[in-house]
Amino acid sequence: MKADRPGSKPLAWPAKAALVLVILAAAGFAAAKYTGLLSALNLSTSPDLPARAADAQPSAAAQAQAPKDPAQASRIIRVNPAETRVIDNVRLSTAELLDPAFALFDPKNLKLSAPRRLLDEIERPVLYAELVNNSDSYVALSPRAEISVFDGSRKLNLRQNWSLPTHLYPGERVPVALTGGDFDRFTEVKTDWLPAKRAALPGPRPKLAVTVENTEAAIGTGTLNFTYRYRYKYVTVHGRVRNDDKAEVGEVRVWVSLYDAQDKLSGASFQELRLPKLQPGESAPFELNVKQYGGNFAKVGVVYDAKPL
Repeated sequence: MKADRPGSKPLAWPAKAALVLVILAAAGFAAAKYTGLLSALNLSTSPDLPARAADAQPSAAAQAQAPKDPAQASRIIRVNPAETRVIDNVRLSTAELLDPAFALFDPKNLKLSAPRRLLDEIERPVLYAELVNNSDSYVALSPRAEISVFDGSRKLNLRQNWSLPTHLYPGERVPVALTGGDFDRFTEVKTDWLPAKRAALPGPRPKLAVTVENTEAAIGTGTLNFTYRYRYKYVTVHGRVRNDDKAEVGEVRVWVSLYDAQDKLSGASFQELRLPKLQPGESAPFELNVKQYGGNFAKVGVVYDAKPL
């Protein structure tokens, strides 16, 4: 008995759409492959392909002939360095560093006088000397010195009792006191001047008139360790400071020297005066005591320093 085959049903529209999409995707894939194959064939048969390859990648011969000098192959420009100036212990401004004509104070114009050994009120040795600016036209700014004193080959352990002025003008004599060790003699003094800047006259120091109005010699007493009683001579110096500058002035410091009849130092002292701020034209008195270890004083010398406000 022969059975009849059922009749085929048409595809639904979703199935038709899916089939169309599959066919389009296959066609696009085949076209892309075909286009890429043609491009590869065209490149392989192109007559200028070796020239392009040569342009794209340098040959080994060209690389071998490349310059080996790094100065030719580099874009860095190398120049000789400028002359270097190293100045210790001095703070310079940018303008001073760049100024080719900048010069320091000549240490040959600074002189330390021969020290004089005296004994203080309790019989300890003190060395007195004077620092002098022998320049004719320049002010020494913050002069400093390392002073070494020897007894034969032995260096004495001495120190400076006070600092030096910020401005030392031509011809000025400022006292220096060295104390510390117990020594009976000294044979040699070495002075190492540290670098210092200079300033042309009239210089930057405020203009003051420091005068000595009166002096009084007296004798003082003291006690050491509650058992040893001693006496000493001293001089009370009465003076006045007048501001002759155009600006307000403060922080006045003075170095006072006592000289005997032979013009030798017999005592010295340093003090920052407790004065009010001085306006132009104003003045104020001061008083200080200076111990005298040498002969009786015949005159008094004063060097000052101050700051404009």
